Amino acid sequence: MRLAVEPAMRKRIIWLAAPVVLAMVSQTLINQVDHVLIGRLPSADSIPGIAALEPSLILLWLVGGCLSAISVGTQALTARRFGEQDRARAGQVLTNSVAVALCTSIVASIVSWFAVPVIFPHLIRDPNVIAHGVPYLQWRMLGVVSMVTTTSYKSWFDGLGRTRVHMSAALIMNVINFFLNIALIFGKWGFPEMGMRGSGIASMVSSYLGLFFMVAWSLRGEDLKEYGAYRLKNLSRSLSWELLKLSVPSGVATIFVMGGFGMFVKIAGNLDIVSGTGQPLVTAATNNIIIILMLFFTASLAYGTATATLVSQSMGAKKKEEAEEYGWAAVRLGLIPTVILGLVIALFPDLVLHIYCKDPAVIEIARPVLRVCGCLLPVILSAMVLTQALFGAGNTKFVMFVEFGLHFFCLVPVAYICGIVLHWGMIGVWTGAFVYVLLLCAIMGWKFAEGAWKTIQI
Repeated sequence: MRLAVEPAMRKRIIWLAAPVVLAMVSQTLINQVDHVLIGRLPSADSIPGIAALEPSLILLWLVGGCLSAISVGTQALTARRFGEQDRARAGQVLTNSVAVALCTSIVASIVSWFAVPVIFPHLIRDPNVIAHGVPYLQWRMLGVVSMVTTTSYKSWFDGLGRTRVHMSAALIMNVINFFLNIALIFGKWGFPEMGMRGSGIASMVSSYLGLFFMVAWSLRGEDLKEYGAYRLKNLSRSLSWELLKLSVPSGVATIFVMGGFGMFVKIAGNLDIVSGTGQPLVTAATNNIIIILMLFFTASLAYGTATATLVSQSMGAKKKEEAEEYGWAAVRLGLIPTVILGLVIALFPDLVLHIYCKDPAVIEIARPVLRVCGCLLPVILSAMVLTQALFGAGNTKFVMFVEFGLHFFCLVPVAYICGIVLHWGMIGVWTGAFVYVLLLCAIMGWKFAEGAWKTIQI
């Protein structure tokens, strides 16, 4: 595989990907600001608060991320219709996508509010961590409606190649979220001091403001005229079903991913129980590593999302070879900055860890694992870009089956055997994650190169 990328193709990839990466990375940074701000609370609140963040975000993404999979079908169909130059049918995709998003997310948000106090204790045993995590997560769950519906609008604009729309909304939303977090966590500017609960409320409120921006943008006169997205006659049972057929496998894959990582975090937490220190040091170290990697995961996912648009648009224009080249070109283009970043993390892990954690014991546990993670960043990027390229082509069922197999027959059992049974400790638990990433990259690379996805009709 050659390393050079044709200039026009490179320019188009960067043009589409840069706003998506900026938007999603800014959102992840805001979530990490939550992590940092909660870490600045008194120790009685900061340690259990940070320990509660990771299972909270896992459950949030298990629900919101699953339903947000509507983005896969929305983006693939929109980009395919755009490539076919069929604007009316592209607008029809938005109508049905928003309808499905609202119906599913409203129900999920209400159910989740009442389910969180029941489910959370099954992930974490520490009552102090539970007391901090439950109210935070309940407020975040009320934002599932805005989260899923915003994703519907985002994926439609992304499918059209207009990735700057969501970037603008995300930046506005995240600035508001930042100041609201400070106000409600610490009680600044006349707001009540609410600690971790305030962080959940701030995130929920700002997410609805982001949705308002996306809706307002879609109501512009030229878009209404060209795409006619809000015509009631656009509602179609067959199109909604097509959206679900493409999106449900991605949603199920999200359940597998978050369920698998939830079990992974619980296995890591068992090391704290065995140690008998009375402090969740391994849990905190694991959460810190995941928080650090989440920034890269999000950037890779965003970059891959732009790749999915280019693959799907090329498929709609009947340019199958161009679609394949976009996938490989995106991988090649992302490798150089990824290798550099990986080297920085591998060589200076303490520098990175100190941003999120000041506890020497936690840093000592996290250091060797973070070094290996830095070395694997190019593998992670390649795996995520090719996964998104297959989503863009409509090959969502394959991804679902792969994620199921790798999480429950690789990640979880390898982590348990190496970390608990063989007593390899923290590095043993994370061995499961290392093997998972390597296999995911190999399988997705093989499937994309094999080329059967080029025959998929949507």
